[in-house]
Amino acid sequence: MNFEKAARPLVMGRNGLVSSGHYLASLAGVKVLQEGGNAVDAALAAAFVMTVVRPETCGPGGDVFALVCMKKSGKVTALNSGGPAPAKASIEYFREQRLDAVPVSGPLSIAVPGAVDGWLELHKRYGTKELSPITADAIRFAREGFPVHQELAERIEEFGPESSWIDRVYRQPLQGLRPGKLLYQRGLGGVLERIATKGRNGFYAGEVAEKICKSLQAEGGLLAEEDLSKPVAQWLEPLSSDYRDYLVYEQPPVSQGFMVLEMLNIVEAWPLHDGKMNRADVIDCQVGAKKLAFEDRIRHLEDPAFGDLKISMLISKEYAAKRRNVISEAAQMQPAPNVSLGSDTTFLCAADRDGNAISLIQSIFAPFGSRVIGGDTGVIMNNRLCSFGLDPSKANSLKPGKRPAHTLNTYMVFKDGEFFAAGGSPGADDQPQTNLQVLHSLLDLGMDPQSAVEAHRWSHRPGTPPRDRLPEELRMEEGFDADIIDALRRKGHKVSVVDRRSFGSAKVIVKDHETGTWMAGADPRREAYALSW
Repeated sequence: MNFEKAARPLVMGRNGLVSSGHYLASLAGVKVLQEGGNAVDAALAAAFVMTVVRPETCGPGGDVFALVCMKKSGKVTALNSGGPAPAKASIEYFREQRLDAVPVSGPLSIAVPGAVDGWLELHKRYGTKELSPITADAIRFAREGFPVHQELAERIEEFGPESSWIDRVYRQPLQGLRPGKLLYQRGLGGVLERIATKGRNGFYAGEVAEKICKSLQAEGGLLAEEDLSKPVAQWLEPLSSDYRDYLVYEQPPVSQGFMVLEMLNIVEAWPLHDGKMNRADVIDCQVGAKKLAFEDRIRHLEDPAFGDLKISMLISKEYAAKRRNVISEAAQMQPAPNVSLGSDTTFLCAADRDGNAISLIQSIFAPFGSRVIGGDTGVIMNNRLCSFGLDPSKANSLKPGKRPAHTLNTYMVFKDGEFFAAGGSPGADDQPQTNLQVLHSLLDLGMDPQSAVEAHRWSHRPGTPPRDRLPEELRMEEGFDADIIDALRRKGHKVSVVDRRSFGSAKVIVKDHETGTWMAGADPRREAYALSW
């Protein structure tokens, strides 16, 4: 392993670790590990805390996806808990409202939330501790307050004075927006406590469900209590593909995880790992693979219950060889129509002393989701419905009960039949691109996990449809050598150099099987922290 000098030290431990998007979440997870919980218990503790300290990114009103590997079985399982469209959400309904697209915010943008069902399914299948101690820190931070961090303060500040709900929920209670002010979310704390004591009925039925649905319907929303009564979480077989000496697992549809495997298959034929290619050539090949994979996402990705996705074909070596043959044409491809598919997401991963590991990602889609709160519950609702299209002839077109195509994806890597790594990143259309680059750093260049997440990254845009057309752009974060940027421009890329904070918040954990040591990386670009013991 290549232990390069990174801005942050590499976090290591023998008994387990947690890497998440906030120090309080990682601390809560490690506490659960120290109290005898396993990796899933720790991840859930961190996930619950994240709903409190990063309310703009995730919460009970959102969705969750995860990959889990328990050492005893050695098998990877995939959790998909992305909620479907409400029963009343149809193309015909939106046409009757004279809308040519699902709104990106407001009560009509809300899909059935799947996060709570997902958390409970993870706990039911793999948890070892009661929910009460797992949720204790999250409930305490919601009721007793926590210090607002810089990134949350900036996100709140992005909303203008016309955003009355931001004023009511955040600005007025904080009485001055600055880091260190205490934010109280007592309504959310009450909901989390109900989930801990009543399980599914604490959220999807009874008082909480009634309050959420009544308040949304009063504002013209479609979500009904009947929509909440149906289970959301699914246990599925993960996708997988070989990459050099490794076996890489990804999320199955409705996740876009297949794109990571497709891109790895396309670039595998080139010598990205032996120093024969310069950095500009490596990036050029990776961007070409990205364009092809995103084109396939646009054509194919949707709820498998509503169409034949041909995923096994898309992640096959034979298909990659065919796509690789047109890689030069990819440089000339016209950019596809683009829509922002949600930038507010949070990823975390955890491992324990017994060798169990979990890679978990959760989201309310856009910053503060739909910008609608379910009554006095404190639950910010997702705006995931807006990722559907209203053209019935296209993939991912809206239908009642259909799950929208999801950006959320995580990966796990095995070598010689043993767990090697798990990781992921928020970032919408940047997610598969970031995961490709971090995997390249880990698997091709042999970097340690902290160096891998800190390595300079690029992002090619646009990504996925259907709203509007944006100019093609290869965004390179500041820090790349000028000769790399110049070489990419000579290859025809429209390069712009952007601030490092534009590039997500990757986390990754790695197991050193020679020593038994766990190692973790957490991205300094955002509020990400890894802790171990």
